[in-house]
Amino acid sequence: MKNLKNIALCVDLTDMDSLLLNYIKKLDDAFEFNSLTVLHLIELEEFSDNIQSLLPNLGKSIIQVLESEIQEKVDSVFDSNPNINIHVHSGGNVEDFANYIDSQKFDLLLMGKKSSHFGAGILSGRVARLTSCDTLFLPEIAVPSFDNISLALDFSSYSEKLLQLGTNLSKKVHGKLHPIHVIKVGIQYFPYIKNYNKISEELEKEALKSYKKLQKQYGLSSPLTIIKDNEQHISRLIYNNAVLTSANLILVGNKGKKDEGDLLIGSVAEQLIAYDKNLPVWIVK
Repeated sequence: MKNLKNIALCVDLTDMDSLLLNYIKKLDDAFEFNSLTVLHLIELEEFSDNIQSLLPNLGKSIIQVLESEIQEKVDSVFDSNPNINIHVHSGGNVEDFANYIDSQKFDLLLMGKKSSHFGAGILSGRVARLTSCDTLFLPEIAVPSFDNISLALDFSSYSEKLLQLGTNLSKKVHGKLHPIHVIKVGIQYFPYIKNYNKISEELEKEALKSYKKLQKQYGLSSPLTIIKDNEQHISRLIYNNAVLTSANLILVGNKGKKDEGDLLIGSVAEQLIAYDKNLPVWIVK
């Protein structure tokens, strides 16, 4: 897997920033990042007359004021560290912000996800859809613990990337992996519904065979949990299993076998970062 050395963290100047900084420090203790860039997007192109009138008295631009506030938050969590940079992005254009993120070739982007109400976290969701780097979403109740890591496998092209990350992460943070695969008999089989059980059994055998190869390749001891359900969305089944295994983190591929090639983010990943889900989700791209 690629090294996790160049990390970015988006802050929004709310109380959640402290949670994000403490979480990234826990990861830094394990991976020893080369650099951390703390990002903030100024969403409004213009500021109120009251704010603008105060700036000359402060002797600073709005960007400098925000950089100072962010620096205080960083210093409260990290000791003096020359490898921590701050970038305040102006203009309010999310696409331009995502392009900047990609230009820096970050290995991982951390973003907060407010789960209190529908519509929260719209900005972070848009950035995740536009950027090409791995994205880790952290809900408000996230804790920097990695005892149990849920690994969502669908044996698409992302599976090897997920296993590379999962095995490396579990070793670094001394966590236990819980691989899971969901079997759903698709609508194309409905004319043959009388053979539903047989089709389901064949799909299970195929999944176990695929996992056995990967298990040998990556030296995995964890068994594969297979869930058969044709009613609930795959994301809900993955999430429910993660809750049952007391998972602190869900690893999932950006897109799966059933997603169209031109989608920016797959349907399973999209649902796992929805406002009503309260577990950290790492989307591998």
